[in-house]
Amino acid sequence: MERLIRPLLSALPLLLAMALPAHAQSGICKERYPTVAAEAAMFDVAWTASERLDALDDVDVVLAARGGQDLSRYGLRHSHLALLMRGDDGHWRAFHLLNRCRTDSSRLYREGLVNFIGETGGHTDLRIGVPNAATRAALKAMLTEPAIQARVLHEPRYNVVAYPFATEFQNSNQWVLEVLAAALAQVDGDRPIVNRSQAQQWLQAHGYLPSKLHLGLGKRLGARLFVANATTTDHPAGERISGNYSVVTVESVFDFLRQQDRLQQELSIPHVPVEGAQPPAL
Repeated sequence: MERLIRPLLSALPLLLAMALPAHAQSGICKERYPTVAAEAAMFDVAWTASERLDALDDVDVVLAARGGQDLSRYGLRHSHLALLMRGDDGHWRAFHLLNRCRTDSSRLYREGLVNFIGETGGHTDLRIGVPNAATRAALKAMLTEPAIQARVLHEPRYNVVAYPFATEFQNSNQWVLEVLAAALAQVDGDRPIVNRSQAQQWLQAHGYLPSKLHLGLGKRLGARLFVANATTTDHPAGERISGNYSVVTVESVFDFLRQQDRLQQELSIPHVPVEGAQPPAL
């Protein structure tokens, strides 16, 4: 357990990530701590995940999906994606985009498995996708310091339902997808992807299909008027009228990788049930 604790209890911003605005730092966030049972579940799931990943031959980068917001009404179990990479010290760490305190901005984080899993370890299995060898090598190069290409693909203006083919905003899964696009383009010998527009063009050209989430009028008005981290203004007029919004989801990213024949293997790390644990609704 000691080998997990040391690297996994602190969340470090990825190099040169933009700072949160002052109003976010002093806004609606309140410190809260998991229960003893929830904390035990976090460590148990992280320990199991680390052991399962260590047992994979020559694998040092994987895609990981955890719970977060409750998307069950859309037929989705997982809501948040990250890239996990094993460092030279043998520890697995998550690289992902987080929107803290439901503000309108995000940062890139490099943190340990326990932090990444969080209290979702009490209610949602961890889904792991193992890319093929060439894709893993490209991703490892992108995530290794100074991680310039991965940082360039980060847009700090956050929107939980960001449109997949616009660059005004970005959500967590969208950053992972665009990093994957840059890695896959490199593997295929295509023109290097150096900005988000190029990543989105590549995804469209290669048949990426986002999920469609229907948001009722009440949720749309609430997002427009009261929620800092959600807006639908970047979506086409047809989607705003129908309420059927294109969004990058965990399922759509896994579907795309399977379609492209880039997944070598998938794993499921079981959660440890905690009484009362449940994700917040979208």
